[in-house]
Amino acid sequence: MKRKVIYSISVYLCIMQMFLSMAFPCRAAETGTPGEEGRPAVTSVSISPGTVVVSRNATCAFTASVTGMNQYSREVAWSVSGQTSGNTFIDGNGVLNVAPDEAASSLVVKAVSKQDSNYSATALVSIQVSTYYIQLQASPDNGGAVYGSGSVREGGYAVITAVPKDGFTFEGWLFNNERVSRDARYVVDNIRGDVSYVAEFQPIDCRVTVNVNDGNAGTATESRTVKYGESITLEAVPKEGYQFDGWTENGNTVSRDSRMQIDPVTGDRTFTAVFQKKEVKTYTITASASSANGTVTPEGKTTVTEGTGILYTITPKSGYAIRTVYVDGAEIGKTTSFNFSNVRGDHTISADFVEAPGQAEQNAGATDRTGQADRQDKNTAENSDDPQKKQKDDDAEEREEEETDQKEDDEAKEDESTGTLAALRISAGEAERLIAEKKDGELLAGALETGDLQMAVHNDFADGRQENFGVSNFTAVAGRLLSAEEELLMLQGELPVEIDLSVRDMEGKVAQEIKDTFEEKKLPGMMIGRYFEVTLEETKNGEKENVSELSEKLKVVIHVPKPLQAEDRKFYILRLHTGKDGSQEFTQLLDEDENADTITFSTDRFSPYAIAYIDWEKEDSVETDEEAAGDGRMKNAAGVVIVVMAAIVTATGIWYIVGKRKS
Repeated sequence: MKRKVIYSISVYLCIMQMFLSMAFPCRAAETGTPGEEGRPAVTSVSISPGTVVVSRNATCAFTASVTGMNQYSREVAWSVSGQTSGNTFIDGNGVLNVAPDEAASSLVVKAVSKQDSNYSATALVSIQVSTYYIQLQASPDNGGAVYGSGSVREGGYAVITAVPKDGFTFEGWLFNNERVSRDARYVVDNIRGDVSYVAEFQPIDCRVTVNVNDGNAGTATESRTVKYGESITLEAVPKEGYQFDGWTENGNTVSRDSRMQIDPVTGDRTFTAVFQKKEVKTYTITASASSANGTVTPEGKTTVTEGTGILYTITPKSGYAIRTVYVDGAEIGKTTSFNFSNVRGDHTISADFVEAPGQAEQNAGATDRTGQADRQDKNTAENSDDPQKKQKDDDAEEREEEETDQKEDDEAKEDESTGTLAALRISAGEAERLIAEKKDGELLAGALETGDLQMAVHNDFADGRQENFGVSNFTAVAGRLLSAEEELLMLQGELPVEIDLSVRDMEGKVAQEIKDTFEEKKLPGMMIGRYFEVTLEETKNGEKENVSELSEKLKVVIHVPKPLQAEDRKFYILRLHTGKDGSQEFTQLLDEDENADTITFSTDRFSPYAIAYIDWEKEDSVETDEEAAGDGRMKNAAGVVIVVMAAIVTATGIWYIVGKRKS
């Protein structure tokens, strides 16, 4: 009880002291020192604005406020500190001038009372920092990549880097058309404005050196310098009595063709055209007749130089006819001549003759025909009362005559067969029928064997063990490109045909315009991994023609390049085809096989293509994300419970304390 009384008295005394202090303030300041009551005095100085941001090459006016008593002076002395430029100053009116070359980031402006230097005020001036842009450019555009462009604070620096592409070298950085550095990594310091630098690249020159093993044996394309990535065709021409044996590089034979294309040239290379003295090879062709009833001219054994030819004539004697002719033991039918061309081995030719029908036989035939006519007249008389029977007999005779005529035509055409048809022992008439019925597979296969038809596939993405390098139904293309007349001429050896299909990797060679079109039209989220081109060329009688569309789709298999192979990656083929009318068609083709290392697609258009892909997440990853989301929800719920429990405990504690005080 005594403690409560003591505490209460202390509180009342404190409150009373507060009231007394407010009611009776100290008067010492007002009384002052005796004798100074009328003297002027400054009591404070302030500056406006107290803080300000000012740009370089700009001004800012400050105002000083001075307070005091007894007719005090309001004049101040102005000064500025912290500047780096002698052209930054403040005049007597408080106007600050910031020089264009001021490098300081901040200044301090000070105003001092002229009456009493003990009173002053300061203001903080921040120098505004400008931002400039550094722009980079590659010359030429495809020469390389540049890095480091962007915004830079005034007075700052930037590191710019140039990286040349394959086939180019970096020559230096140009600023205002003057070379400022040859270093690929260059530091631009103390930037005070927008600047532009050009990275100069230079294509690499590649030297293709061409030699010949014997200058007296032949000539070859002269050595020359080409730009990196360009192509060059080398040609070797043997002199009389010599033959071209192949192109060698570093001692290894790289081609047997006298015309060799190098595409692309990516470095210095040296080739040697190898010639050797031609070995004259000869072969023997033996001609004979089975009897003295005819001749095969020239007779006996004839020596023929390799690669040349010889014509044989088969002539029956009077009263005899040719029954058949044999070439290398194979019967080729009735023919009055046969030409061995491009001879590469020994051959034989022989002929059988038969007695031609005599005059007696002709007479007998005439008598027989007379008897047949009499019998026909008799039958006509007997069947005159039966018109239907007469009509049937006439129709039968007409069909028999047509079949006989057709057989004679076929035999005549068979006698005239040449080229592939002669090798297959198929008549021109039979070939026409097979072509019309679209059953010409055997004919085309035969043309490939004889060389009348030549077909080749070049596939940069194929396995050499694949049939036709990944194009299984390529042989059928000839039947779709050639008309019936052209195919027959080809089979007869009168129209040589070449068909070439190419699937070429266009890595680093595709036009930017094509890239932009693919990027614009592909699905969102789809990535393009490699560009390639499919072309089809047809050559007839030496005239080459590009084929843009085909009436039947080809099935093409390509191997996925190793850099693109990855798990859970789905591949697609994109095609950009330009029609004959100039319109563009963009198509997405699906992968038709289940092999992760290959892509199979069917197409009848020959255009630019691209290998595209989409990476899919694994199912277990999705499940893990859902589980993680569930764990997050559980954690959030647990947090809410903890907060609620804490609030309950706090409220309970407050209630308990208040209750205790009241009690």
